Amino acid sequence: MTLLARAHISDGHVRIEREAYALLKAQLPQDNLPDGQAIFQFLVSNGIIKDDDDANSAYPDLDLGRQFLSDRQIYHFMADNRYVINALKKFDHIEAQQNYILKQALPDCYNMVYTLLRETVDSPQGASEAGRGIYVLMHAITDSYSREHTIRDSQTFDLITIKSWQLSRLFWPESAKIMSPSQSGQSDTMVFLHSILGTADEEWQYDDNTLRPEAIAAANAIRDLLVTIYSVMNNAQDTETLITSYMSRHFKPANATLDQAAFRFDDDNSTVKLSYDDGYANNYNVLKLDRYPLFSHMLYYQNGINDPNINSFGYEVGYHVTPRAAFSSTSFFQRLPYGFTLAINENTRNLEDAHFFESLQLKIAGKIGIYLPLRNLVLEPRLGFGMTPFYKPNSNAGLITGVDVAFNLGRDNNRKRTKRFAVGYEYDATGLHSYNSIVLKIGYNSWQGRVIKKQRK
Repeated sequence: MTLLARAHISDGHVRIEREAYALLKAQLPQDNLPDGQAIFQFLVSNGIIKDDDDANSAYPDLDLGRQFLSDRQIYHFMADNRYVINALKKFDHIEAQQNYILKQALPDCYNMVYTLLRETVDSPQGASEAGRGIYVLMHAITDSYSREHTIRDSQTFDLITIKSWQLSRLFWPESAKIMSPSQSGQSDTMVFLHSILGTADEEWQYDDNTLRPEAIAAANAIRDLLVTIYSVMNNAQDTETLITSYMSRHFKPANATLDQAAFRFDDDNSTVKLSYDDGYANNYNVLKLDRYPLFSHMLYYQNGINDPNINSFGYEVGYHVTPRAAFSSTSFFQRLPYGFTLAINENTRNLEDAHFFESLQLKIAGKIGIYLPLRNLVLEPRLGFGMTPFYKPNSNAGLITGVDVAFNLGRDNNRKRTKRFAVGYEYDATGLHSYNSIVLKIGYNSWQGRVIKKQRK
Protein backbone atom coordinates (compact mmCIF):
# COMPACT_ATOMS: atom_id res chain seq x y z
CA MET A 1 0.00 0.00 0.00
CA THR A 2 1.27 3.46 -0.84
CA LEU A 3 0.68 6.59 1.20
CA LEU A 4 -0.06 8.62 -1.92
CA ALA A 5 -3.36 10.50 -1.86
CA ARG A 6 -4.82 8.39 -4.58
CA ALA A 7 -8.29 7.89 -6.01
CA HIS A 8 -9.14 5.03 -8.38
CA ILE A 9 -5.35 4.61 -8.45
CA SER A 10 -3.66 2.97 -11.44
CA ASP A 11 -6.07 0.29 -12.62
CA GLY A 12 -9.08 2.36 -11.64
CA HIS A 13 -7.97 5.51 -13.42
CA VAL A 14 -7.03 3.47 -16.47
CA ARG A 15 -10.31 1.58 -16.53
CA ILE A 16 -12.42 4.74 -16.12
CA GLU A 17 -10.49 6.65 -18.79
CA ARG A 18 -10.88 3.78 -21.26
CA GLU A 19 -14.57 3.52 -20.41
CA ALA A 20 -14.93 7.22 -21.22
CA TYR A 21 -13.35 6.66 -24.64
CA ALA A 22 -15.68 3.73 -25.28
CA LEU A 23 -18.70 5.82 -24.30
CA LEU A 24 -17.55 8.61 -26.60
CA LYS A 25 -16.94 6.35 -29.58
CA ALA A 26 -20.38 4.79 -29.17
CA GLN A 27 -22.09 8.19 -29.13
CA LEU A 28 -24.45 8.83 -32.03
CA PRO A 29 -24.70 12.15 -33.90
CA GLN A 30 -26.85 14.66 -32.03
CA ASP A 31 -27.76 18.31 -32.49
CA ASN A 32 -24.74 19.93 -34.16
CA LEU A 33 -22.31 17.21 -33.09
CA PRO A 34 -20.95 14.43 -35.30
CA ASP A 35 -20.74 10.86 -34.03
CA GLY A 36 -18.39 10.11 -31.17
CA GLN A 37 -15.81 8.34 -33.33
CA ALA A 38 -15.38 11.52 -35.39
CA ILE A 39 -15.03 13.58 -32.20
CA PHE A 40 -12.40 11.15 -30.89
CA GLN A 41 -10.36 11.35 -34.09
CA PHE A 42 -10.65 15.15 -34.12
CA LEU A 43 -9.24 15.31 -30.59
CA VAL A 44 -6.39 12.96 -31.52
CA SER A 45 -5.51 14.93 -34.67
CA ASN A 46 -5.44 18.19 -32.69
CA GLY A 47 -3.15 16.79 -30.01
CA ILE A 48 -5.71 16.76 -27.20
CA ILE A 49 -5.44 13.03 -26.44
CA LYS A 50 -3.16 10.22 -27.55
CA ASP A 51 -4.28 7.64 -30.09
CA ASP A 52 -3.20 4.49 -28.28
CA ASP A 53 -4.43 1.97 -25.75
CA ASP A 54 -2.52 3.55 -22.88
CA ALA A 55 -4.52 5.58 -20.42
CA ASN A 56 -2.51 8.41 -18.92
CA SER A 57 -4.74 9.92 -16.25
CA ALA A 58 -3.24 7.76 -13.46
CA TYR A 59 0.25 9.26 -13.77
CA PRO A 60 -0.47 12.62 -12.07
CA ASP A 61 -0.42 10.67 -8.78
CA LEU A 62 3.37 10.47 -9.22
CA ASP A 63 3.71 14.20 -8.50
CA LEU A 64 4.88 14.44 -4.87
CA GLY A 65 4.16 18.16 -4.60
CA ARG A 66 0.51 17.72 -5.51
CA GLN A 67 0.32 14.71 -3.24
CA PHE A 68 1.65 16.30 -0.09
CA LEU A 69 1.24 20.09 -0.22
CA SER A 70 -2.05 21.11 1.38
CA ASP A 71 -2.80 23.86 -1.14
CA ARG A 72 -2.21 21.46 -4.09
CA GLN A 73 -4.91 19.02 -3.03
CA ILE A 74 -7.15 20.69 -5.61
CA TYR A 75 -5.42 18.49 -8.19
CA HIS A 76 -7.17 15.58 -6.47
CA PHE A 77 -10.36 17.61 -6.01
CA MET A 78 -9.81 17.93 -2.28
CA ALA A 79 -9.90 20.76 0.24
CA ASP A 80 -7.09 22.60 1.97
CA ASN A 81 -6.89 21.29 5.55
CA ARG A 82 -7.45 24.76 7.03
CA TYR A 83 -11.04 24.72 5.73
CA VAL A 84 -11.78 21.64 7.83
CA ILE A 85 -10.18 23.13 10.94
CA ASN A 86 -12.10 26.40 10.51
CA ALA A 87 -15.39 24.55 9.99
CA LEU A 88 -14.92 22.60 13.22
CA LYS A 89 -14.24 25.83 15.10
CA LYS A 90 -17.16 27.79 13.64
CA PHE A 91 -19.97 25.22 13.67
CA ASP A 92 -21.26 22.44 15.91
CA HIS A 93 -23.37 20.37 13.50
CA ILE A 94 -21.91 18.13 10.82
CA GLU A 95 -24.20 19.43 8.07
CA ALA A 96 -23.15 23.03 8.72
CA GLN A 97 -19.49 22.01 8.84
CA GLN A 98 -19.75 20.12 5.55
CA ASN A 99 -21.54 23.04 3.93
CA TYR A 100 -18.88 25.49 5.09
CA ILE A 101 -16.04 23.33 3.74
CA LEU A 102 -17.85 22.97 0.42
CA LYS A 103 -18.29 26.73 0.05
CA GLN A 104 -14.64 27.38 0.89
CA ALA A 105 -13.13 24.64 -1.27
CA LEU A 106 -15.31 24.98 -4.38
CA PRO A 107 -13.72 28.21 -5.70
CA ASP A 108 -10.26 26.57 -5.60
CA CYS A 109 -11.52 23.44 -7.36
CA TYR A 110 -13.60 25.38 -9.88
CA ASN A 111 -10.63 27.58 -10.69
CA MET A 112 -8.49 24.50 -11.30
CA VAL A 113 -11.06 22.86 -13.60
CA TYR A 114 -11.70 26.10 -15.50
CA THR A 115 -8.02 26.95 -15.95
CA LEU A 116 -6.91 23.48 -17.02
CA LEU A 117 -9.81 23.20 -19.46
CA ARG A 118 -9.04 26.60 -21.01
CA GLU A 119 -5.34 25.76 -21.28
CA THR A 120 -6.09 22.40 -22.90
CA VAL A 121 -8.20 24.07 -25.58
CA ASP A 122 -5.80 26.96 -26.20
CA SER A 123 -2.56 24.99 -26.24
CA PRO A 124 -2.84 21.25 -25.53
CA GLN A 125 0.86 20.56 -25.89
CA GLY A 126 1.88 23.62 -23.91
CA ALA A 127 -0.55 22.76 -21.13
CA SER A 128 0.79 19.22 -20.84
CA GLU A 129 4.42 20.36 -20.94
CA ALA A 130 3.64 22.86 -18.18
CA GLY A 131 2.58 19.96 -15.95
CA ARG A 132 -1.16 20.47 -16.29
CA GLY A 133 -3.20 19.56 -19.38
CA ILE A 134 -5.91 17.07 -20.25
CA TYR A 135 -4.71 14.06 -18.24
CA VAL A 136 -4.19 16.05 -15.05
CA LEU A 137 -7.72 17.39 -15.51
CA MET A 138 -9.10 13.89 -16.15
CA HIS A 139 -7.39 12.72 -12.97
CA ALA A 140 -9.00 15.44 -10.86
CA ILE A 141 -12.44 14.82 -12.37
CA THR A 142 -12.20 11.11 -11.65
CA ASP A 143 -11.02 11.81 -8.10
CA SER A 144 -14.04 14.04 -7.53
CA TYR A 145 -16.28 10.96 -7.76
CA SER A 146 -14.33 8.96 -5.17
CA ARG A 147 -15.89 8.54 -1.70
CA GLU A 148 -12.47 9.24 -0.21
CA HIS A 149 -12.36 12.69 -1.81
CA THR A 150 -15.92 13.96 -1.74
CA ILE A 151 -19.39 13.12 -0.56
CA ARG A 152 -21.91 13.23 -3.39
CA ASP A 153 -25.61 12.55 -3.45
CA SER A 154 -26.02 8.88 -4.35
CA GLN A 155 -28.72 9.62 -6.93
CA THR A 156 -27.87 13.00 -8.47
CA PHE A 157 -24.12 13.02 -7.68
CA ASP A 158 -24.45 16.62 -6.50
CA LEU A 159 -21.63 17.63 -4.16
CA ILE A 160 -22.40 17.57 -0.43
CA THR A 161 -18.85 18.27 0.77
CA ILE A 162 -15.21 18.06 -0.24
CA LYS A 163 -12.72 16.27 2.00
CA SER A 164 -9.14 17.02 3.02
CA TRP A 165 -6.28 14.52 3.21
CA GLN A 166 -5.47 13.11 6.62
CA LEU A 167 -1.75 13.04 5.90
CA SER A 168 -1.64 16.77 5.07
CA ARG A 169 -1.65 17.64 8.77
CA LEU A 170 0.27 16.10 11.66
CA PHE A 171 -2.39 16.54 14.37
CA TRP A 172 -6.12 16.51 13.75
CA PRO A 173 -8.76 17.07 16.43
CA GLU A 174 -10.81 13.97 17.15
CA SER A 175 -13.89 15.73 15.75
CA ALA A 176 -12.21 15.76 12.32
CA LYS A 177 -11.85 11.98 12.29
CA ILE A 178 -15.45 10.91 12.72
CA MET A 179 -16.63 8.13 10.43
CA SER A 180 -19.41 8.17 7.87
CA PRO A 181 -22.23 5.65 8.37
CA SER A 182 -21.17 2.20 7.20
CA GLN A 183 -22.45 1.01 3.85
CA SER A 184 -22.91 -2.65 3.02
CA GLY A 185 -20.17 -4.02 0.78
CA GLN A 186 -18.07 -0.86 0.97
CA SER A 187 -15.08 0.26 3.00
CA ASP A 188 -15.74 2.73 5.78
CA THR A 189 -14.78 6.33 5.09
CA MET A 190 -14.48 9.48 7.18
CA VAL A 191 -16.81 12.47 6.99
CA PHE A 192 -14.14 15.15 6.59
CA LEU A 193 -10.93 13.37 5.64
CA HIS A 194 -9.41 11.13 3.01
CA SER A 195 -7.89 8.32 5.08
CA ILE A 196 -4.15 7.64 4.90
CA LEU A 197 -4.63 4.22 3.27
CA GLY A 198 -7.54 5.35 1.10
CA THR A 199 -9.08 1.89 0.73
CA ALA A 200 -12.33 3.25 -0.70
CA ASP A 201 -10.35 4.66 -3.64
CA GLU A 202 -9.89 1.10 -4.87
CA GLU A 203 -13.60 0.30 -4.91
CA TRP A 204 -14.32 1.40 -8.46
CA GLN A 205 -15.83 -1.89 -9.62
CA TYR A 206 -17.86 -4.83 -8.32
CA ASP A 207 -16.57 -8.37 -7.99
CA ASP A 208 -17.93 -9.18 -11.47
CA ASN A 209 -15.72 -6.37 -12.93
CA THR A 210 -18.66 -4.08 -13.72
CA LEU A 211 -18.17 -0.45 -12.74
CA ARG A 212 -19.83 0.99 -9.66
CA PRO A 213 -22.24 3.92 -10.18
CA GLU A 214 -19.72 6.58 -9.11
CA ALA A 215 -17.14 5.18 -11.55
CA ILE A 216 -19.72 5.22 -14.36
CA ALA A 217 -20.54 8.82 -13.45
CA ALA A 218 -16.82 9.67 -13.59
CA ALA A 219 -16.48 8.05 -17.02
CA ASN A 220 -19.48 10.01 -18.28
CA ALA A 221 -17.97 13.23 -16.90
CA ILE A 222 -14.75 12.57 -18.84
CA ARG A 223 -16.72 11.71 -22.00
CA ASP A 224 -18.62 14.99 -21.59
CA LEU A 225 -15.30 16.79 -21.03
CA LEU A 226 -14.05 15.53 -24.40
CA VAL A 227 -17.27 16.59 -26.14
CA THR A 228 -17.01 20.01 -24.48
CA ILE A 229 -13.43 20.45 -25.71
CA TYR A 230 -14.52 19.53 -29.23
CA SER A 231 -17.39 22.03 -29.05
CA VAL A 232 -15.20 24.84 -27.75
CA MET A 233 -12.57 24.28 -30.42
CA ASN A 234 -15.24 24.55 -33.09
CA ASN A 235 -17.23 27.38 -31.49
CA ALA A 236 -14.65 29.73 -29.96
CA GLN A 237 -17.23 32.47 -29.49
CA ASP A 238 -19.09 30.25 -27.01
CA THR A 239 -16.04 29.27 -24.94
CA GLU A 240 -17.26 30.70 -21.63
CA THR A 241 -20.77 29.33 -21.96
CA LEU A 242 -19.64 25.84 -22.94
CA ILE A 243 -17.04 25.54 -20.16
CA THR A 244 -19.19 26.91 -17.35
CA SER A 245 -22.09 24.76 -18.55
CA TYR A 246 -19.87 21.68 -18.32
CA MET A 247 -18.79 22.61 -14.80
CA SER A 248 -22.38 23.20 -13.71
CA ARG A 249 -23.40 19.72 -14.87
CA HIS A 250 -20.71 17.77 -13.03
CA PHE A 251 -19.79 19.85 -9.97
CA LYS A 252 -23.13 21.16 -8.73
CA PRO A 253 -23.47 21.73 -4.97
CA ALA A 254 -26.43 19.82 -3.55
CA ASN A 255 -27.89 22.83 -1.76
CA ALA A 256 -27.53 25.42 -4.52
CA THR A 257 -29.20 26.50 -7.73
CA LEU A 258 -27.65 27.74 -10.94
CA ASP A 259 -27.89 31.52 -11.36
CA GLN A 260 -26.31 32.46 -14.70
CA ALA A 261 -22.60 31.60 -14.43
CA ALA A 262 -22.66 30.96 -10.68
CA PHE A 263 -24.23 28.73 -8.06
CA ARG A 264 -26.37 30.42 -5.41
CA PHE A 265 -26.60 28.59 -2.09
CA ASP A 266 -30.09 28.12 -0.70
CA ASP A 267 -29.23 28.71 2.96
CA ASP A 268 -27.55 32.13 2.86
CA ASN A 269 -27.91 33.32 -0.74
CA SER A 270 -24.11 33.38 -1.17
CA THR A 271 -22.66 32.57 -4.59
CA VAL A 272 -19.64 30.82 -6.06
CA LYS A 273 -18.73 31.70 -9.62
CA LEU A 274 -17.93 29.27 -12.40
CA SER A 275 -15.84 31.53 -14.65
CA TYR A 276 -12.26 32.54 -13.83
CA ASP A 277 -11.51 34.27 -17.11
CA ASP A 278 -9.82 37.37 -15.64
CA GLY A 279 -7.28 35.34 -13.70
CA TYR A 280 -6.73 33.13 -16.72
CA ALA A 281 -5.98 36.09 -18.97
CA ASN A 282 -3.39 37.67 -16.64
CA ASN A 283 -1.86 34.37 -15.45
CA TYR A 284 -2.99 34.97 -11.86
CA ASN A 285 -4.66 31.54 -11.90
CA VAL A 286 -1.36 29.79 -12.62
CA LEU A 287 0.42 31.63 -9.80
CA LYS A 288 -2.41 30.72 -7.45
CA LEU A 289 -2.86 27.09 -8.47
CA ASP A 290 0.59 25.93 -9.54
CA ARG A 291 3.33 28.21 -8.22
CA TYR A 292 6.89 27.27 -7.33
CA PRO A 293 9.81 29.23 -5.86
CA LEU A 294 11.80 31.32 -8.33
CA PHE A 295 14.61 32.97 -6.39
CA SER A 296 15.37 32.36 -2.73
CA HIS A 297 17.54 34.68 -0.64
CA MET A 298 18.76 33.26 2.65
CA LEU A 299 21.01 34.42 5.48
CA TYR A 300 22.54 31.47 7.29
CA TYR A 301 24.48 30.46 10.38
CA GLN A 302 26.78 27.44 10.15
CA ASN A 303 28.20 25.61 13.15
CA GLY A 304 30.54 22.64 13.27
CA ILE A 305 29.13 19.47 14.85
CA ASN A 306 32.51 18.12 15.97
CA ASP A 307 33.75 21.51 17.18
CA PRO A 308 30.87 23.84 18.19
CA ASN A 309 33.32 26.75 18.52
CA ILE A 310 33.84 26.79 14.75
CA ASN A 311 31.06 28.81 13.20
CA SER A 312 30.44 31.26 10.38
CA PHE A 313 27.78 33.44 8.80
CA GLY A 314 26.82 33.64 5.15
CA TYR A 315 24.36 34.46 2.38
CA GLU A 316 22.86 32.08 -0.21
CA VAL A 317 20.89 32.82 -3.35
CA GLY A 318 18.98 30.01 -5.05
CA TYR A 319 17.45 29.73 -8.49
CA HIS A 320 14.65 27.18 -8.90
CA VAL A 321 13.34 25.50 -12.06
CA THR A 322 9.66 24.58 -12.24
CA PRO A 323 8.70 20.93 -12.86
CA ARG A 324 7.31 19.84 -16.21
CA ALA A 325 5.08 17.10 -17.64
CA ALA A 326 2.80 15.04 -15.38
CA PHE A 327 1.20 12.60 -17.82
CA SER A 328 3.71 9.76 -18.30
CA SER A 329 5.31 6.93 -16.37
CA THR A 330 8.42 9.11 -15.88
CA SER A 331 6.42 11.88 -14.20
CA PHE A 332 7.93 11.13 -10.80
CA PHE A 333 11.29 12.37 -12.09
CA GLN A 334 9.96 15.07 -14.42
CA ARG A 335 7.93 16.61 -11.59
CA LEU A 336 10.86 16.86 -9.17
CA PRO A 337 11.75 20.54 -8.84
CA TYR A 338 15.45 21.27 -9.07
CA GLY A 339 17.64 24.32 -8.74
CA PHE A 340 21.07 25.80 -8.14
CA THR A 341 22.54 27.74 -5.24
CA LEU A 342 25.44 30.13 -4.88
CA ALA A 343 26.59 30.87 -1.35
CA ILE A 344 29.30 32.97 0.28
CA ASN A 345 30.31 32.88 3.95
CA GLU A 346 33.03 34.41 6.11
CA ASN A 347 35.49 32.31 8.10
CA THR A 348 37.37 34.77 10.29
CA ARG A 349 37.02 32.47 13.31
CA ASN A 350 38.26 29.48 11.32
CA LEU A 351 41.12 31.19 9.46
CA GLU A 352 42.50 33.42 12.19
CA ASP A 353 45.42 34.70 10.08
CA ALA A 354 43.07 35.89 7.30
CA HIS A 355 41.21 39.17 7.11
CA PHE A 356 37.52 39.22 6.21
CA PHE A 357 37.93 39.24 2.41
CA GLU A 358 40.55 36.49 2.39
CA SER A 359 38.37 34.27 4.61
CA LEU A 360 35.42 34.19 2.19
CA GLN A 361 34.35 30.75 1.04
CA LEU A 362 32.34 30.39 -2.20
CA LYS A 363 30.01 27.43 -2.62
CA ILE A 364 28.00 26.38 -5.67
CA ALA A 365 25.62 23.42 -5.70
CA GLY A 366 22.78 21.75 -7.52
CA LYS A 367 19.75 20.50 -5.61
CA ILE A 368 16.41 18.76 -6.03
CA GLY A 369 13.21 19.19 -4.05
CA ILE A 370 11.39 16.21 -2.56
CA TYR A 371 8.07 17.18 -0.97
CA LEU A 372 7.21 15.64 2.37
CA PRO A 373 3.82 14.87 3.95
CA LEU A 374 2.38 16.18 7.21
CA ARG A 375 3.29 19.81 6.53
CA ASN A 376 4.31 21.91 3.53
CA LEU A 377 7.89 20.69 3.85
CA VAL A 378 10.47 20.05 1.14
CA LEU A 379 13.61 17.93 1.51
CA GLU A 380 16.45 19.42 -0.57
CA PRO A 381 19.51 17.18 -1.07
CA ARG A 382 22.39 19.06 -2.66
CA LEU A 383 25.80 18.37 -4.19
CA GLY A 384 28.41 20.95 -5.04
CA PHE A 385 31.87 22.41 -4.69
CA GLY A 386 33.44 24.97 -2.37
CA MET A 387 36.68 26.92 -2.10
CA THR A 388 38.34 29.97 -0.49
CA PRO A 389 39.69 31.61 -3.66
CA PHE A 390 41.22 34.65 -1.91
CA TYR A 391 43.08 32.77 0.83
CA LYS A 392 46.62 32.28 -0.52
CA PRO A 393 47.92 29.61 1.90
CA ASN A 394 45.17 27.13 0.96
CA SER A 395 42.23 27.32 -1.46
CA ASN A 396 40.31 24.74 0.62
CA ALA A 397 38.81 23.39 -2.60
CA GLY A 398 36.65 20.31 -2.25
CA LEU A 399 33.33 18.54 -2.37
CA ILE A 400 30.41 19.97 -0.44
CA THR A 401 27.19 18.06 -0.01
CA GLY A 402 24.27 17.98 2.39
CA VAL A 403 20.54 18.28 2.80
CA ASP A 404 18.07 20.94 3.95
CA VAL A 405 14.52 20.69 5.23
CA ALA A 406 12.85 23.91 4.10
CA PHE A 407 9.38 25.36 4.54
CA ASN A 408 7.58 28.66 4.08
CA LEU A 409 6.46 30.61 7.15
CA GLY A 410 2.82 31.67 7.02
CA ARG A 411 0.42 31.52 4.10
CA ASP A 412 1.70 31.94 0.57
CA ASN A 413 0.79 35.25 -1.03
CA ASN A 414 0.67 34.30 -4.69
CA ARG A 415 2.78 36.89 -6.51
CA LYS A 416 4.46 38.26 -3.38
CA ARG A 417 7.57 36.97 -1.70
CA THR A 418 7.12 34.58 1.20
CA LYS A 419 9.30 34.07 4.26
CA ARG A 420 11.32 30.87 4.14
CA PHE A 421 13.16 28.90 6.82
CA ALA A 422 15.46 25.89 6.54
CA VAL A 423 17.54 23.69 8.81
CA GLY A 424 20.16 21.48 7.24
CA TYR A 425 23.29 19.38 7.42
CA GLU A 426 26.44 20.03 5.40
CA TYR A 427 29.52 17.91 4.76
CA ASP A 428 32.65 19.80 3.68
CA ALA A 429 35.41 17.51 2.41
CA THR A 430 38.06 20.10 3.35
CA GLY A 431 36.98 20.28 7.00
CA LEU A 432 36.95 24.08 6.91
CA HIS A 433 34.07 24.22 9.42
CA SER A 434 34.84 20.76 10.66
CA TYR A 435 33.71 18.10 8.26
CA ASN A 436 30.13 18.08 9.51
CA SER A 437 28.03 21.15 10.20
CA ILE A 438 24.52 22.18 11.11
CA VAL A 439 23.14 25.08 9.06
CA LEU A 440 20.22 27.36 9.96
CA LYS A 441 18.79 29.57 7.19
CA ILE A 442 16.14 32.27 7.09
CA GLY A 443 15.05 34.53 4.24
CA TYR A 444 12.39 34.62 1.58
CA ASN A 445 11.55 33.36 -1.89
CA SER A 446 9.71 34.86 -4.84
CA TRP A 447 7.23 32.86 -6.93
CA GLN A 448 6.89 31.70 -10.50
CA GLY A 449 4.50 29.59 -12.55
CA ARG A 450 4.96 27.85 -15.88
CA VAL A 451 2.51 29.68 -18.15
CA ILE A 452 1.42 28.79 -21.67
CA LYS A 453 0.78 30.81 -24.80
CA LYS A 454 -2.92 31.53 -25.00
CA GLN A 455 -3.19 31.17 -28.72
CA ARG A 456 -5.42 28.57 -30.27
CA LYS A 457 -4.19 26.90 -33.45
